[in-house]
Amino acid sequence: MGFNSALMEKQLLIFDLDGTLAETREDLTTSINLMRAHYALPPVDVETVISHIGSGVRELIEGCVQGMDVDVDVDEALALYKAFYAEHMLDETRLYPGVEEGLMTLSGHELAVLSNKPGDPARAILKHLGVGDLFFRMLGGGDLPNLKPAPDGIEALMAESGIDMENTWMIGDHHTDLEVAHNAGVKSGFVTYGLGHPGEFTADQTWHGFEELVEFFAGYGMRGA
Repeated sequence: MGFNSALMEKQLLIFDLDGTLAETREDLTTSINLMRAHYALPPVDVETVISHIGSGVRELIEGCVQGMDVDVDVDEALALYKAFYAEHMLDETRLYPGVEEGLMTLSGHELAVLSNKPGDPARAILKHLGVGDLFFRMLGGGDLPNLKPAPDGIEALMAESGIDMENTWMIGDHHTDLEVAHNAGVKSGFVTYGLGHPGEFTADQTWHGFEELVEFFAGYGMRGA
């Protein structure tokens, strides 16, 4: 599509977290099942948890307790889940192959994270994984009034970076990431190795591994940047 040109300007690359930068499904599932055990509910499998990821933690909880005979207070279940996740979110979570090295290669661009995961655990995960300092900002649930696909986060990151929508990308593994890119008028990138699916949206670019993504962007604006 002609995007990959060394003559182009520095890009603002906004990454999703779960399923894009980090493999988090095991710790999410552990925390969901500890919450369910509190209500004497049987555990759910990883695929069930994944099917409810992407639209924020409240929808994750609602999806993982719906249809049960037990009367579960969602607010209480959410508080329990957050407490369990704080204890277990670093047990198995890891970066996908090539992410740390790739982000360092892309450090000439403006890098940010926009996640529907609550902001504090998202920042703690990035710090623990050793890549937190590579981003100028990390925005998560609770940092802004609205979650993706509302464009608030992308607009805030563009304003802070000073980069316009023509040179901004939202990169993720979920249809919510593609939808928010559409809503904000920026380019979209989809990674196929993650947790989600593109839904009805078509990304401007699709990559099957983080190394492919890095190769695509490595030439942008680096000469004379």
